[in-house]
Amino acid sequence: MKPAKISRDEKQIQTRNLLIEAGFHLISEQGYSAVSIRNISKYAGYTQGAFYSNFEHKEDFLLTLLKIQFEQENQQLQKMITQANLAKPDLKAALEQWFVDFFQHDEWLKISIELQLYAARDPVFSNEYQQVWQNHQAQILEVLLQLIPNFSLAESSQRESKLLEIISLSYGLALQYMIFKDDIHKYVNIMLQQLDLIIPSA
Repeated sequence: MKPAKISRDEKQIQTRNLLIEAGFHLISEQGYSAVSIRNISKYAGYTQGAFYSNFEHKEDFLLTLLKIQFEQENQQLQKMITQANLAKPDLKAALEQWFVDFFQHDEWLKISIELQLYAARDPVFSNEYQQVWQNHQAQILEVLLQLIPNFSLAESSQRESKLLEIISLSYGLALQYMIFKDDIHKYVNIMLQQLDLIIPSA
């Protein structure tokens, strides 16, 4: 029996997904500066023409990686809220597990650092990066408002400051764990304790 023939649209989606997987792997392993469109295409098993059929340029590709990761994080957080039903003991356990998974995601942490450094060097990419990042912050804010009712009582400027503190701390601790690879729960507990300080009754 012959395998089912996939449509042109399905083939394009498959090509795009394989290029994205290749990008995640190569940038994580080699760093942004060492990865070219040619290398990404070759690793995925395609020509550079296939790359340009799916992405306008390398920056467009990088922003796609960023959006995919942020969307996955948002979906995971939303799922956690649904499963925990906002009951405090269940919610704390779910949040703890989410941080364990986040801290162990070495590939994304490496890519995140690479993209931040590139955004710091390239003004054009920086503008695009900031827009994607600000959208992600807005999504996290919505999650926090669902997770922690007291968070909505703070003034807008205070919420923004606390949100930045939470995000910065989580990435900083994840980076420390990625380097030292010691007891992950030490870093998770620091994060949970700081959440209690940043947002009382979290």
